[in-house]
Amino acid sequence: MLKLMENKLLNLIASGKGTYGVSIYHFNTEEEFVYNQDEEFYAASIIKLPIMSAVFAQVFEGKHSLSDKIQVRREDIVSGDGILKNLTPGMEWTIYDLVVLMIIESDNTATNLLIDLVGMENIQVYMTLWGFKQSQLRHKLQIKPSRKLSESNLITAKEINHFLKNLALGKIVSMNACRKMIKIMKQQKINHLLPKLLPEHDGLIGTIPIWELAHKTGYVPGVEHDVGLFYIPGHSFAISVLSKNVPNREEPIRVMNKLGSLLFEMKGLK
Repeated sequence: MLKLMENKLLNLIASGKGTYGVSIYHFNTEEEFVYNQDEEFYAASIIKLPIMSAVFAQVFEGKHSLSDKIQVRREDIVSGDGILKNLTPGMEWTIYDLVVLMIIESDNTATNLLIDLVGMENIQVYMTLWGFKQSQLRHKLQIKPSRKLSESNLITAKEINHFLKNLALGKIVSMNACRKMIKIMKQQKINHLLPKLLPEHDGLIGTIPIWELAHKTGYVPGVEHDVGLFYIPGHSFAISVLSKNVPNREEPIRVMNKLGSLLFEMKGLK
């Protein structure tokens, strides 16, 4: 199926001036489309996916419970995405709530609290176990201005898509953990990239959706990412689209909007 769209996908990616890394896996046929899949990109908020999984790993090991509470102190609050920075310091949140905020609101304060909970070195150990080799967690969010690759959180399209495939197959931590993580990712509130041009859900209450996307975005100036699991009738994909050196935000938004739309067009193919 992906072979039928290969030229369209290549032309779309090549139409931009930025550098793109793409990995798409079609579960039904086991076909892949890849483009610059080993290129290293600044991870931005995509790094929050392995952080989430590391939290679930320690819960699975009995080191924490998702219902355990963490206090958000004034000194914990950082800038950027999220809502905790706008709320009263001193409030307590469950680990589960912090994970949800980290993923669906991309909350940086929640992220840093969870990094402290699990331990940065431990997260990297889990990442290595799950197949991340080039990809690295090197610093917490919104505390390090350097964008040098040698000092940055890194990700590649190949490695994050391999992780997503295993997440869908129930191979990250446990089957139950994967179900919970994908459920969280389906609640994503930042939807201006891959799903932007997809049709609105409609019909009777309780009707099976015509598409679902469990995903995570990432953004800093010059960088725009969207990765996730895309489900449409008869087809399921793991898809990772990373970008850097883009001239403006409009370009990667256009590319990813169209890419999501192209994949949706496969719903009628058998």
